[in-house]
Amino acid sequence: MAPDSFRFGGDPHPGCVVTPQNVVRMTHVHSSKRSHCVYNCRMSMEWVFRFLFLALFAGAVAVRVHFQRQAGTYDRGVSKHAEGHLANEAKPLLIIRPLLGIPWYAMVIFWFVAPGRIGWFTAALPVWARFMGIVLGACGLFLLWRGHAAMGKNFRPTLEVAPDQELVTTGPYRIIRHPIYLAFLLMLASTGLLSANWFIGIVGVLLIASITLVRIPAEEAALDARFGERYRQYKESTPMIFPLPSGTTYRGNR
Repeated sequence: MAPDSFRFGGDPHPGCVVTPQNVVRMTHVHSSKRSHCVYNCRMSMEWVFRFLFLALFAGAVAVRVHFQRQAGTYDRGVSKHAEGHLANEAKPLLIIRPLLGIPWYAMVIFWFVAPGRIGWFTAALPVWARFMGIVLGACGLFLLWRGHAAMGKNFRPTLEVAPDQELVTTGPYRIIRHPIYLAFLLMLASTGLLSANWFIGIVGVLLIASITLVRIPAEEAALDARFGERYRQYKESTPMIFPLPSGTTYRGNR
């Protein structure tokens, strides 16, 4: 028998002869199967995260549409609603939204249909961090629903204050003045974790941060003009967007 081969248990069947070359081949086959299995598992997990991303997006749209209908913003029809939205929106946002929103949506589409083309935008996140995105997004969606539910018919998607509008200080508005903006901030931050894509995460957060920075001063000026001293007292006693730790007294106008 050749020095570089042997037979298992003296089995004379030639198929049982093991040589270094055969060992290399078997190792390569097992390694290929293992790599294929790992790849399939990763792809399966990617589709789980894509499904959760879609569920978060659909949930946010459903909440917005439901409460806008409840507030009567579609009573004049969708086209009139769109015209009113453009007429009453802060003018810088008419530039900021498409400037950041179009690339964000384009990147999300690529992540779904052609992820190989955007590989260098991928962030090497551990699985637990991506699942934290689910928790963050769910918290944001819950806060979005609670904020809209507290506003009820007082909700307006644009910078307008109706003559019969009431000052809402209940629900999450008892803790912060702008819970809906915080909800969107949480959800858009979560999309970066869910997708493991730094472009989606950073641009999404920049989009809602820019909207927040532009709209909050304009909204608060309109509310101050409408409710006067009542709103100023509420503003002085309630944080703007981030809640304070329990037992901490809010002081100031931030």
